[in-house]
Amino acid sequence: MQKSTPFLWRGTMLLASLMLRMLHPASAQQTPRPAMRSNVSNAWLIFLSDTRLSKRWGIHAEAQVLRSRSSALGCQNVFRAGANYYVVDNLLLTGGYAYSQSALDGGLPGAPEHRLYQQVQLCDTKSRVQLQHRYRLEERWVQVQPGQQFIYLNRMRYQLRLTLPLIGKKLTEGVPFLVGSNEVFLGFGRNENKRLLQQNRAYLGLGYQITKAAAVEIGYLNQLVLPRQESRFEVNENVQFSLCFNPDLRPTASPATH
Repeated sequence: MQKSTPFLWRGTMLLASLMLRMLHPASAQQTPRPAMRSNVSNAWLIFLSDTRLSKRWGIHAEAQVLRSRSSALGCQNVFRAGANYYVVDNLLLTGGYAYSQSALDGGLPGAPEHRLYQQVQLCDTKSRVQLQHRYRLEERWVQVQPGQQFIYLNRMRYQLRLTLPLIGKKLTEGVPFLVGSNEVFLGFGRNENKRLLQQNRAYLGLGYQITKAAAVEIGYLNQLVLPRQESRFEVNENVQFSLCFNPDLRPTASPATH
């Protein structure tokens, strides 16, 4: 293990702790106290794929079914596609498009959303505990209510993800692993209200590396949502099922990093 790894680890933990303490609604001095809280149990189904086509280029594909059971916010489907650019193996740049469609309780159609996004993903795979930092900027065109005009919104997202192999020191084929992550959503711009924090997603799960390219996960996801036009907030408790498929299609592919 390199000497810089403990410093990177401590710095990452300190950054995550400070962000959560500053942005949590209970500690935000300028955020009004929410008037309502609801706890809802849901199942989330997620498919993720990063296909590497050459030394520098690849494609990203993603499909999500979120809040598959009823909640005050309804259910939501998200589809995302993008182009990946590998600066180096541990630094990935992505840009693309995402479409989100929600459905309200009773099956009524909800508000569609179109997004453009740009993303930077950094990985540290040299130690046993693998770290991944994901920074995402989203330009969103949202229809708040069916039939209304779309409004333009900006959002920033930061996710910290940690992966720990439960057998050996490397995440290889046939190895189970423990995974934990936290992601914060921050809204900004002239069309946003004074509430900076929009969402927080905390996740803990177990995974299995089926092959070098494929892995499955199951875990618990706690989602805090603060709607931009309402004083209430919602807490969703979710069981999340994920399938990740990351094939390397380069003619002389080197061992993939996860």
